[in-house]
Amino acid sequence: MISWRTRRRATFRSPLLLVVKEAAQQIYERRERKDGFTRARAYADLVGKPLLVVGVPKALWNNHPCGDVTIDIESSVKGACSFQIADVRSIPYPDKYFGASFTSHVLEHLLTIEDAKKALRELHRVSDKVFVVSPHKDSLLAWMHPTHHLWISEEDGAFKIESRASKHRRRFRNYA
Repeated sequence: MISWRTRRRATFRSPLLLVVKEAAQQIYERRERKDGFTRARAYADLVGKPLLVVGVPKALWNNHPCGDVTIDIESSVKGACSFQIADVRSIPYPDKYFGASFTSHVLEHLLTIEDAKKALRELHRVSDKVFVVSPHKDSLLAWMHPTHHLWISEEDGAFKIESRASKHRRRFRNYA
């Protein structure tokens, strides 16, 4: 028989483990952002072309600098750099103008898989190489964020895009 002390410890340990796991996940994602930016910057410098950064680094999550050109869709964003207002699905630059493009925690905010595909096609059109960082499915905060509509991952050099909404509907439909 399990004593009340053992049961009580297990009850308190689970939320603590969840917090520790999420903190570790956030540290990993911050490191991944910095590494992604560093690789994009190095590649752009190597080929002698400018670096495009999509999404102004926000003050709280400012884990990478701005690019030679930085774009954001929102004019009201307050960031650490000057930027141009532009949509990632329609970037106002000619083909292969940039050596690299870097986007961190941006594409998951697009509403549909088709929007994300269009954005990725546009990033590939304007730059030689594309670097994308997005939240992982293991992140509790990513699941809770109300404007995260997609999961973006990279497998074997190809991007995989999944809709969060359809997975939620399927999961809840099974319990109805």
